[in-house]
Amino acid sequence: MMYCNQCGSKQPDDAVFCNQCGARMQPDTGSTPSVDPFVDSPNAEAVDSPSSAADESPLSPEARNDLYPSRAEQEDSEHTATLVPLYDAGHRPDRTSELSDSLSRNDRQPRFLRLRKALPWIVPIIVLIVAIICVNARYEHEQQVNRQVSAFHQQAQQLALQGKYDDSEQQLQSALNLRPAHKALSSDLTIVQTAHRIHDKLQAVSSRLKQNQLAPAEKSLTTLQQTLDKRQESIFAREKKLAARNQDLLAVLKVKQEVDGLDTVEALAYKLDEVERLDSSEADEVKTLIVDKIVNLSLKNAENLLQKNDFTAATDTVKLGLQYDENNDKLTSLQKRIASQQQAFEQAEQQRIERAVQQAEQEDLNNRTAAVEPSDVSAVLNEYGDIEISGSVENVATRSIYSVDVEYSAYDANGNYLFSSSAVVEPYYLQPGESGYYSSYEYGWYEQVTIQVDHITWYLD
Repeated sequence: MMYCNQCGSKQPDDAVFCNQCGARMQPDTGSTPSVDPFVDSPNAEAVDSPSSAADESPLSPEARNDLYPSRAEQEDSEHTATLVPLYDAGHRPDRTSELSDSLSRNDRQPRFLRLRKALPWIVPIIVLIVAIICVNARYEHEQQVNRQVSAFHQQAQQLALQGKYDDSEQQLQSALNLRPAHKALSSDLTIVQTAHRIHDKLQAVSSRLKQNQLAPAEKSLTTLQQTLDKRQESIFAREKKLAARNQDLLAVLKVKQEVDGLDTVEALAYKLDEVERLDSSEADEVKTLIVDKIVNLSLKNAENLLQKNDFTAATDTVKLGLQYDENNDKLTSLQKRIASQQQAFEQAEQQRIERAVQQAEQEDLNNRTAAVEPSDVSAVLNEYGDIEISGSVENVATRSIYSVDVEYSAYDANGNYLFSSSAVVEPYYLQPGESGYYSSYEYGWYEQVTIQVDHITWYLD
């Protein structure tokens, strides 16, 4: 068995180089050297042949022990922090430089050997430490990325619930840039984009409703409502409310279109009941519209009835309008005016009746005493000395008369009475305002006379 002169490790007998340090092996001389593996002498000849060294350097046993320390002393020297020099210049001034160099090399060899032996362990430890540092840095980096992704995600959720879909999509896209394979982020981005599209379409429906495009708006709203009914995510709650408002607005506008064609209070009241079931600001507007139209119709109908002096119907019409707007100033004012006009009309009617009675009495008197008014009375003396008398009468009564007789008297040129006679008026019946005629002959007078109507008699029909 051989030992390496450089590192002191055991080597096979046929080894040329040390399998530990790679130093060239010296040939074995047949003696077994006393070499410690932790000590490496640079002088091969001194190590291989200690006896010759002893012959060349006639040292005492004490000096030999000082020159070649034992294994225990070498081990002690390995554990000390500071190596004590083997020789002190003050005590051994006679040491040769060769021996000092040899001892100095021997003193440095244990530290070098320890470093070389520890090297196989130091490298893995350093690698392990570096790996731990890298893994820890990587872990901290990933944790920071996770925190950023979580912050983006939470902010996106809050923005989406507030209806700020553009900002929410930007936050989710920023998170996906950090974690492209994050399925929850991709899923949430898809949901937000869907809600965004539905919101835009609902806004378009609102615009169509404001433009009174009810048919296309209703068609789009029906499709969107079907889509929203299938979504259970909380983000769609806002859009469901918007869809519900559009539904109410659509219903209100449809009712408004119908209201425009209604012209009776009863029909308007029925539509008002339908609108009151709706809960929206637009429904309140239509309620106000219907009530206003009921009031206007009530005012118009009451005015027409008032012109006909139908005070009872006019009052009832106003009361019907007040059922829907009890504090309406126009209806209240009209109600007071109807009552005032009714009172005045009744007073006037009473006076009219009284006057009518008086007029009837006077009329009856006139019909009985002054129903006929004579006119165009003439007396013509013909060539035979006869007097031809004629005239007309008019029925000034308010009733028909019949069997009218005219009594008259004749006077000469000096006004002397000559004779009296009568004549029958034709036709037999005279209607109010109608005229009749009469004529008669008086024979043998041979002078011009003057005729004076004395009395007219008639019968009332």
